Amino acid sequence: MEEKKVVVNSEMENMRLDRYLRKQFKNESLSKIFSAIRNGDVKVNAKKSKESYRLSLGDILTIKMLKSSEKKENNFEKIKIKKEDIENYKKMIIFENKDFFIVNKKEKVAMHKGTGHSYGLSEVFKKIYQNKNINFSNRLDYDTSGLVIGCKNLKFLRYISEKIRNNEVKKKYFAIVHNGEFKNKKDFKIENYLTTAENRVIVSENPVSRESKKSITYFKYTNIDKLKNQKKILDLLGKNKNILLLDIELITGRKHQIRAQLADKELFIVGDKKYGIKDRSDRFFLCCYFLSFDEYKFSILDRVFF
Repeated sequence: MEEKKVVVNSEMENMRLDRYLRKQFKNESLSKIFSAIRNGDVKVNAKKSKESYRLSLGDILTIKMLKSSEKKENNFEKIKIKKEDIENYKKMIIFENKDFFIVNKKEKVAMHKGTGHSYGLSEVFKKIYQNKNINFSNRLDYDTSGLVIGCKNLKFLRYISEKIRNNEVKKKYFAIVHNGEFKNKKDFKIENYLTTAENRVIVSENPVSRESKKSITYFKYTNIDKLKNQKKILDLLGKNKNILLLDIELITGRKHQIRAQLADKELFIVGDKKYGIKDRSDRFFLCCYFLSFDEYKFSILDRVFF
């Protein structure tokens, strides 16, 4: 049976290895799937792994002895997408070349189809480019806006995923938070461990399991005047004086890293319904406004939170 290689993209990220295999190899028995993992017929980055391992962006899976139940047709062709949505998604593109494109994702836009969403960025851009190999190398939550990298081929996906794993892709965010314990407004760094549970991320000073990952983020207090659409933002927030604007640089890129770390310090992002407080905001104020790698730099300072 031929060997299959799979690069973990944003849709697969944080999924348990056994869950991914059960989803992709539905015709195989559970005993055969677990046997393949134990025997090393399924490897992660050329090494044997446990069934409970959570996939990381850019991991390379090598799979033997399992027959895929994945259908050959381009499933994106069957998804019905509104014509106006296709045009609106096209407008989100701020740069493209033969290998990749940069999308300024709006808030309340899903990355992938799933519960409550018949399609997301992945399905729409597969349709736009008529290319089943379209993948996004980084992921933003449904309510988070900002820059994401779309890959047009698997070669570039592998390349940029490796750079992300090596922390060679620079990402900056703006977040508006409720003022918490940090009253002195000094710049600060948070360095701790994040562990992915089923529905949220657990923050700890030390690893609590093998899945715990070291997470580092830099935070700077800045003036809201820095944002060109400040009046609109202040109107949305009701001119609440007990809020702060943070300029954030991710050193590592873990699931819910910014949200979980800030909540742990009682600096709750305005509108965060998972980690925050009940502030009645219908907007979530977290945006990836800057992204750079190699010689490329992208910024949406003039369009933050739109």
